[in-house]
Amino acid sequence: MNEIFIKEGLITKSLLFISEDSSFVEDIKKSLNNNNVTFFGNNKFYLLNSIINDFDVIIFDNRNNNLKKFLEVYQLTKSYRFDTPIILIEDKINEDILLYKTLNIYTVLEKDVKKEFLFKIILICLNFLDSNKKIQFENGYHFDLSAEELFHDKKIIKLTKIEKKLIKLLSLHPNSLVSYEDIANEVWKGKVFSIYSLRNVINHIREKTNETFIRNFSNRGYILNTI
Repeated sequence: MNEIFIKEGLITKSLLFISEDSSFVEDIKKSLNNNNVTFFGNNKFYLLNSIINDFDVIIFDNRNNNLKKFLEVYQLTKSYRFDTPIILIEDKINEDILLYKTLNIYTVLEKDVKKEFLFKIILICLNFLDSNKKIQFENGYHFDLSAEELFHDKKIIKLTKIEKKLIKLLSLHPNSLVSYEDIANEVWKGKVFSIYSLRNVINHIREKTNETFIRNFSNRGYILNTI
């Protein structure tokens, strides 16, 4: 039986564990000491299709060599961006390094790794993500959250302070509608706000990027789509 379980809210991050070892799953569940865990009792990776990109880190127990199947499923569906770091548990290092590169493997641990050590690696990985987080958008654009800079390929797009604040807010909520109210509260922070001033800022950003970089959503807010 394949066990997949999700722990949401750990260190304000979302973690996905994938394993066929039910005893390993139960040990981790006890160690987490949290009831907010959901189990999937199957090995049909496509069932994760709608949610897999929501996770910050994936812990993949590959002792039964399901990693290639995992890759094949998401290459076919094209739903997974392959930019979520994976902490891999292996019997031995796979000679196919290209497989590791394609799946964005963060690190590989031995099969008998102690849970305490595994959790430390997870913390290190999350800390690395916090200090090196880049949100990828269409047409070669990405926003570096730590540097608060927008790039087109390797070139920095010069932005005003308010343009940076707006793009950062939208980047923190990729593929999700950010309402006018939230933008006013987070970007303008009590200063005089109007839809006209917001649209003016949006237009300036589009002039520096492209017309579809930021999308309007039914006159209710704006959205930035990741690739």
